[in-house]
Amino acid sequence: MRRTVLRRTHPRGDVQRNHEHHKSNVCDTINDLINICCATAGIDALTLRQQYRDITLRAQLNLILQSGPGSLKSTMLEEIAAKHTVTPYSYVTYAAMIGTIDQTTGDLIPGLVWQTRRKPLLLDEFRTGERGDTGSIDVLLGVLESGLYKRKVGQRTRPYIQEDGDLYYRVKDGEIEVKTRFPCIIATMKNLDKMRSEKYEALAQRCIPARFSLMPEELDEILEGKRFYEYRKYDVDPNLVLSRRDYSDICEIAKKFRAENLSFQAVYARAVGDLCRIAAVLGFIDVRLSLLICYLKSGYKIDQALDLTEKNVREYR
Repeated sequence: MRRTVLRRTHPRGDVQRNHEHHKSNVCDTINDLINICCATAGIDALTLRQQYRDITLRAQLNLILQSGPGSLKSTMLEEIAAKHTVTPYSYVTYAAMIGTIDQTTGDLIPGLVWQTRRKPLLLDEFRTGERGDTGSIDVLLGVLESGLYKRKVGQRTRPYIQEDGDLYYRVKDGEIEVKTRFPCIIATMKNLDKMRSEKYEALAQRCIPARFSLMPEELDEILEGKRFYEYRKYDVDPNLVLSRRDYSDICEIAKKFRAENLSFQAVYARAVGDLCRIAAVLGFIDVRLSLLICYLKSGYKIDQALDLTEKNVREYR
């Protein structure tokens, strides 16, 4: 199977190839992140060339959109769903996430982690286990990390198997085993800074947290019919290789940011992975967007991250 490397159209030292992706407002930034996230649904494997060995990285990018009530997050998810022919789900339970068993026949109905494979999974106000179903977040944490989840169920079920390339959903001897791939977009009004749940923190680290507020004029435009989500198509190869040189450039950006922002240490490794996934979709290393992601992963809101990025991006080129 053919593998492709990132396109390099400019000399080393000028890795900022394209300014079109970064317009200095919140809505456009959210759209950039959503479109890149959804595009990773088309990547089967992302290989990193590293100094000591090659590794295969989870290719799918995940996103948390956090804002207060009335910021039209559900409207945005509906627009994303319409473009990508999927359905947004609210308050998903463990049974819905992994699958449900017919009490009469013992047949199993596959859950969302299988039904949404190779497509974006959209979750509106996803439960975090703080008051409700802890199993749902356990499933999501597993599949977002490795694509794998395996668990015994307490009921007798008929043997069941579905396969899709290297992906599968299997049920045998009361055990569910799934291998799946999908990018996930979660919309929530919960304040990420005030969450005390370790599971929620683990979920946030597996995603790019995008905290935002819309300006009154932006809300007015949307209420007048302007689309919140503007689709941009990215052509991605299902099998991509990130060269050692590209990987080194990405690490240098993250290392420089870490040296100047001590709080970034806790999310450094996952941030490097997210920068690799973004470069894989774009086909080049975008310094401005990479720096913006570092600020978002460090806990800054989008408007703050945009200001800091514009102020400091020259130091990273």
